Amino acid sequence: MDGRKDLLVGGTDGTVMIYLNVGTDEAPVFDGGTRLQVGPSGDKSDIDVGSRATPVPIDWNSDGKKDLVVGALDGKVRVFLNEGTHDSPDFRTMQFVQDDGVDLVVPTWRSSPDVADLTGDSRKDLLTGDTAGQLLFYENTGSDASPSFSGYVLVESDGVPIDLPLSPRSRPFLCEWTDDGVPDVLLGAGDGLVRLYRGVHPAVDAVVEESPRPAGGPRLLPAFPNPFRGGTTLPVALTGSDHVVLSVYDPAGRRVIRILDRKLGEGVHRVPWDGRDDRGRPVPSGVYFVRMVAERSTEGRTLVLRR
Repeated sequence: MDGRKDLLVGGTDGTVMIYLNVGTDEAPVFDGGTRLQVGPSGDKSDIDVGSRATPVPIDWNSDGKKDLVVGALDGKVRVFLNEGTHDSPDFRTMQFVQDDGVDLVVPTWRSSPDVADLTGDSRKDLLTGDTAGQLLFYENTGSDASPSFSGYVLVESDGVPIDLPLSPRSRPFLCEWTDDGVPDVLLGAGDGLVRLYRGVHPAVDAVVEESPRPAGGPRLLPAFPNPFRGGTTLPVALTGSDHVVLSVYDPAGRRVIRILDRKLGEGVHRVPWDGRDDRGRPVPSGVYFVRMVAERSTEGRTLVLRR
């Protein structure tokens, strides 16, 4: 660390390049670039996440050293822990970020993560874009040193979920654009535009325009079992009556089935899904997404079906 800003770039081919600043911090000039590698000493290979690498440097395990969090076309989020020093990173292993105990896969693929404490609880959360142009918020339900996640909510702007037109491949960057101490989001997209979403002031303490999980609001609880074979149960917790829609989607964002669309009363409602589509046909093994839309909440979770 020399006090000069460097350049970290993800490649279409899934690799990650670091361009070191050989100029000054005020007037950066970059070298020819080096591919970052992973593996034990003497047996390293280029980091390769398959396609469309979207890297972000962050101290993932709170040990004072910058690690590497990388999104990819397959929708998964990978973490490369730095086992070297802050000045000389050494990435030896790779792990997948987990969502309810299974590999987190962002709906419609093309995960593009950024990481920060967005709820004011001193734990780093996950914000990511996707192919469909949405912005998804995964709240950290673990600790700051060992993050874990349990479903997502769609980030809203003026009370409406962010959903850019067509399939623009949203890419968020957290910042403080207005310098008011509240996180803002710059959102890049395939149309070449960069959109600014300004965070609300401390009452909400997050990027979203209303609390992602309002106190007393509807909740989509973890499915059980998950992974599953014959069927699974989706618990919906309500503190009052609410109209609830539950739909299952494949990784490309196509709706597989709408399994619930009606008003429910207070309590926990256990909604079964037998792994069939809306025509009664068994769907193949793979990763699916269930989304709950209620009057005061939108949440989603990952399901893994193993035939």
